[in-house]
Amino acid sequence: MEYKFIISGQIGVAFDWWTGQRGTTAKMVRDFLNEHQDEEVDIAVSSPGGYVDAGLEIYQMIKDHGKVNIHILGMTASAATFLTMGAKSVDMVDGSLMLIHNASTAVREWQSANKEQLDALIAKYQKERDDLNTIDKVIASLYAKKNGKSVEDCMAKMQKAAWLSPSDALDFGLIDKIREDDDAARKANSIRNHFNNNIFQEFGLPPFPTATADEVVDEKGNPTKSFIQKSVEAVKVFFSNNPANSVKNMIKIFKNVMDLLNVKDGFSPAEDGSINLTQDQIKTVDDRLGSLQKDLDAANTAKDDLQKQLDKANADLAAANEKLNNLSKSPGEQTQGKPADTENEEESLSFVDKARKMYNTVKDL
Repeated sequence: MEYKFIISGQIGVAFDWWTGQRGTTAKMVRDFLNEHQDEEVDIAVSSPGGYVDAGLEIYQMIKDHGKVNIHILGMTASAATFLTMGAKSVDMVDGSLMLIHNASTAVREWQSANKEQLDALIAKYQKERDDLNTIDKVIASLYAKKNGKSVEDCMAKMQKAAWLSPSDALDFGLIDKIREDDDAARKANSIRNHFNNNIFQEFGLPPFPTATADEVVDEKGNPTKSFIQKSVEAVKVFFSNNPANSVKNMIKIFKNVMDLLNVKDGFSPAEDGSINLTQDQIKTVDDRLGSLQKDLDAANTAKDDLQKQLDKANADLAAANEKLNNLSKSPGEQTQGKPADTENEEESLSFVDKARKMYNTVKDL
């Protein structure tokens, strides 16, 4: 089968720089459907989920188009499942997997608190819990519109957070049929293995501690216990209305601070964008800043000493130039080229004449 469009990667993100995978945004789907307004189109879906708001928007656009056939391949979970509920028809290739579960939100509180602060945190998270319950009801209502069951039944299924095989999904009314297609099944298995071996590892999947025998599947591609242990817990967080995974949201741009604190996986920001450090980490930063301040003070002192030496050298040079100028104006040099002192010369001649006259007088005696 030829797919006109493929919904893959994280829902609500055009490109995931952390995993290097292309995502799918509501705008991408809108642009595609606008180009095929009067056509019946086949869209493949293979995505671990993503942002709830983007999933709801895509659901409505698919529903409004009215001629979209959805084909679930490989591994489809979370927000990527309920967006398919607005399609004209939904089938699931044999060997594929589907996961529906409750919405979740990021919780990061690394701090000490007094009773007033605890009360504020409790109120904050109580509100978030109420919001999540509302979101769960909205999502369950989309499943209920598809399968004709009650919202409560759908919420109970979401609460289990269990992987569904194609037959499970068909029995629960989330798909219209199972598609037997050897080529598509091979592609589905390839996509599923890609998520299992590559993308999930990038997100540092923790084991799933509550897998049961009901979730073990056969050789045709339904989930095994080991597969669930590697994937379910991390896929759950893709269904949140906050950034999908705390590991994915680790900030790694502060390389110098990471090196100083020996942090290899980056920093995890709180909801307000702040980053919390332990007391030991703050002490390390404070010690480093103190060391840098000492180095700066020493450098400034050395600079002042060098400036004093430079000023003295300039003064010595000025004194030497003054002496040189004085030597160039010495008396010997001042008399060169001047006319002789005629007054002294005339006095000398007058003395000689007097001496001659006295001699002549004495000679005649």
